[in-house]
Amino acid sequence: MSKTICQVVDSSGNLPREFIKQYNIIEVPFYFTFDNTNYYCENVNYTITEFYKHMVEYPDEVPKTSAPNILDWLTVFEEQYAGGAKKYIVTTISPKLSSSFQTAISAKKIFEERNKDVEIKVISSDTCACGQAALEIGIAKMIDSGIDYVDIVEIIHKMISNISTLFVVNSLTYMKAGGRIGGAAAFLGKLINIKPLCEFIDGMVHPIKAIRGRKNSLKTMIDVAVSRIIDINKMIIIIQHAECQEDADYICNYLKEKGNYSGHVFNSGLGIIVGAHSGPGTIGIGFVEYPV
Repeated sequence: MSKTICQVVDSSGNLPREFIKQYNIIEVPFYFTFDNTNYYCENVNYTITEFYKHMVEYPDEVPKTSAPNILDWLTVFEEQYAGGAKKYIVTTISPKLSSSFQTAISAKKIFEERNKDVEIKVISSDTCACGQAALEIGIAKMIDSGIDYVDIVEIIHKMISNISTLFVVNSLTYMKAGGRIGGAAAFLGKLINIKPLCEFIDGMVHPIKAIRGRKNSLKTMIDVAVSRIIDINKMIIIIQHAECQEDADYICNYLKEKGNYSGHVFNSGLGIIVGAHSGPGTIGIGFVEYPV
C-alpha cells in the first residue's frame, strides 16, 4: 500500500482481521458497555466470541454502544502523519446509525488546520457491517493498485449508491431494545418461527420479507442477493455472522451454486457494534460492484 495514502475505517465494518493486516488499514474502534460503568473497545478488549457468549449468558444485560470520539480520530491521524501519510480516505458507518461520521468530520477539520499539507476525505458508507466492509475492501484494492487519490474518491461515491446490505436475525428483541428496529417493526407479533429478512437502505433498517424457518430465510436472502446482481464476477462479496459459522458456510455454498460463482467470498464475524443491536445468530451478506 502507498505510504502517502492512508485508509482509515471505524470498526462498524469489522473487516476480516487478516485483510486489515495485509492492506495496512487503520481501524478506529467503537466503545460498548454491559453495565453503564465499564466501557470496552471493539476488537481490543473483547473478542467477538466472548461478546456473543456474554449476550447469551446474560440476556438481561443489553449492551450499549458509543462512537469513537474526536480524540480517537485525531490520534490515528497524527500517528499516520508521523509515518508519512499526507492523504487519508476515511469511511464510517451511516450517520443515521451513529455519530462516528460527525466526530470524524470534526477531527478532520482540526487536523487539517494544524497540518496544511494533508488532505482527508471522510465518507459515510450510508450503511454498516457487511455492506460497509464490501466498500472498504474495494477501497483497499484501489489504493493497493496505485489508482490516483482523486479518482479513488470519485469511484467510492459511485460504489456507495450500489451497496446492498442484507441480513437475517433470529429475533427482533435486540433491535427493539436498542431502538434500531425501523421498518422491521412490522414483523413484531408474528409467529415464533418467523425469521425476518431485512436490509439497510440510506442507513435505516427496512423489512424485505417475513420467512418461516432459518434455512428458508438464509436461502431467501441469497435468492434476493442474486436477483440484484447483474455480473457476479464484478462483485465484492462478504458474509458476516454472529457466531453461526455453519450457516455462513451454507449460504456461501448456496450463493456459489445459485449464482454460478467461483470467485472469492470474504467471511468475518459480525462486529460487536452492529451485533449489539441485532443479537446472536444474526447473519448477513454485503456486496457491491467493483468497477475498476
